[in-house]
Amino acid sequence: MDSITQAVLGAAMGEAVLGKKIGNKAILIGALAGTIPDLDVLSRLFIDDQIYGLLYHRGITHSILFTFLASPLFAWLTLLYYRKGTHKSKVTQGIIGGFLGLLYLAVLAGVGALMFNFFNLGTSIVFFSVLALGYPIFKTLINNTLHPPKRDSPATFKDWTLLYFLGFLTHWIIDTCTAYGTQIFEPFSSARITFSNISIVDPLYTVPMIIGLLGAFFAVRTAKRRTWNLMGIAVATLYMASTFYTKSIMNKVVEENLAAQGIEAIGYTTYPSIFNSVLWQTTIMTKDNYFYGNYSLLDEDNKIEFVKLPKNHTLLDKYADNESVKILLWFANDYYNVIENEDGSMVFNNLRFGLLSTSKKSNIPVEDRYIFKFYLVEKDGVLKAEENRDMGKIDISDMAATLWKRILGDKDA
Repeated sequence: MDSITQAVLGAAMGEAVLGKKIGNKAILIGALAGTIPDLDVLSRLFIDDQIYGLLYHRGITHSILFTFLASPLFAWLTLLYYRKGTHKSKVTQGIIGGFLGLLYLAVLAGVGALMFNFFNLGTSIVFFSVLALGYPIFKTLINNTLHPPKRDSPATFKDWTLLYFLGFLTHWIIDTCTAYGTQIFEPFSSARITFSNISIVDPLYTVPMIIGLLGAFFAVRTAKRRTWNLMGIAVATLYMASTFYTKSIMNKVVEENLAAQGIEAIGYTTYPSIFNSVLWQTTIMTKDNYFYGNYSLLDEDNKIEFVKLPKNHTLLDKYADNESVKILLWFANDYYNVIENEDGSMVFNNLRFGLLSTSKKSNIPVEDRYIFKFYLVEKDGVLKAEENRDMGKIDISDMAATLWKRILGDKDA
């Protein structure tokens, strides 16, 4: 899922394990533990061809093996860090404080930009201002981390190991719930495990844990802070469980539509649209084509209006041995099509992520609505894949409004 959710979940695990012993410092270190697996994205700084990012992200650092081996290693490093007194160094405190300050500003900038793209300027300013008010809380958290109160029961190696273990474990567990998939069996298997039951960004999962952490942060008594945190985790977990149920409803609706519309499917996949688990999407695979459709749990009827999508798989036959093509095919897991442009270049569209929510009055053609696409360009006799989502062609306001209307069951949006 998104980095904020991973950090929040890690923070909740940190509070659950060590909040009683080390106070608010457990929240911050837990957030760090929940973020560590995603540092694999740094591998892209050392590779020339960005297509390999699909291989390395959610790879070995998201695996079961990493979870078991890295947890005690990070626990040992953390103990060493405190026993050596490194945390008391002004240089260390300056580095940590500066890093966290930049991270806070980055979050503000990212959320502010997101709000500006999806809503009007006034709404963006309101949201940005509310987030900015969190600075005193953030500053207090940094101070509690750099100058923690003395505790009678210091954290042990076992405690730190459990904190990192839960941070790593929960990270890849919720990642497998998204359509992107996760290579949890690396290095023994590169199979991507995915349940596609929750969007990569879903506030209804993240916000309850944030509220629980805020309650724990301000709680004076240890029992209350534990209660706040566990309530946040419980609500988020119940919501996650509910998405498996709503996915089962979507699967049933898809099968009913396939039978009613006479579509002979080889297979199909279902996945929620961004920010929610009410509006679901599906990609149907047949012998000659794909069909895409969506369905809201609030729709008045169960009929899905499908859009037929071409396959054009044969366009890649002559590139069967190309490394970039092999990676794209592995990542798509049979759900892809290819569009040939007039200049001879091709576009590889991964159909496991569906189409953008554009209104029916929009003049944007279907070939420009694919969410996950790569341009295939031959340079010096070698085919290269370049990611390009052409967001400049999309009206973000129209897309956001259409998404909201479809969530509410408006099929004419």
